[in-house]
Amino acid sequence: MAKFGIAGEGITDQIVIENILCGFYKDYDDLDDEIRYTQPSTDATDSKEQPPKGGWTRLFTYLSSELFLDDILNDDYIIIQVDTDVSEEIGFEVSRNCSTTELIEKVIERLIVEMNKNNNAYIEYQEKIVFAISVHSLECWILPIYSMKKGEVEHQCFEKLSKEVSKVSKKLKVKKERRIYDKLSHDFLKHKNLIKIASKNSSFQIFINKLPQNI
Repeated sequence: MAKFGIAGEGITDQIVIENILCGFYKDYDDLDDEIRYTQPSTDATDSKEQPPKGGWTRLFTYLSSELFLDDILNDDYIIIQVDTDVSEEIGFEVSRNCSTTELIEKVIERLIVEMNKNNNAYIEYQEKIVFAISVHSLECWILPIYSMKKGEVEHQCFEKLSKEVSKVSKKLKVKKERRIYDKLSHDFLKHKNLIKIASKNSSFQIFINKLPQNI
């Protein structure tokens, strides 16, 4: 069984990606034991006293570090996740004024620049790297679980997800906490549900298509 590392913007993104992996590789019951969070690292928590060190700037720093190179060597695959809603910020500087496919390609190119600062890490190990580029946020991938509306949604997905979740649950509130996003994305653990939901979002489907088939 392959070992996966997940590097993303935050712990909520990581648990969603973990649930996607566990649902996609349905024949591996203990895959979650082979998944670790590399950025933010597994010792980060979502408590108020010890908030996780996330964000795209820290992700960029990680990608150009020796730690990233070590993680590539220690894992079979590294999933790199980032939302495109931050892509136009200073230091990232990728315009969103293009198609979904073009935007994903440009963001990947930008991430590769950071990786190759580290002894050409991407050039050397690209077969071990899978990009999860969510347009424009990972909440857009979760939204179809709760919304029956037709058509792809890419904007204000956090707000729309909060609204839809409130219709089905008075107890579950959408907040940036790991346990909440674990619950929100629980449907991804079922392979059939995962494939159906991914088909409703272009960037989600692109990620699914890039996952290695045999691990």
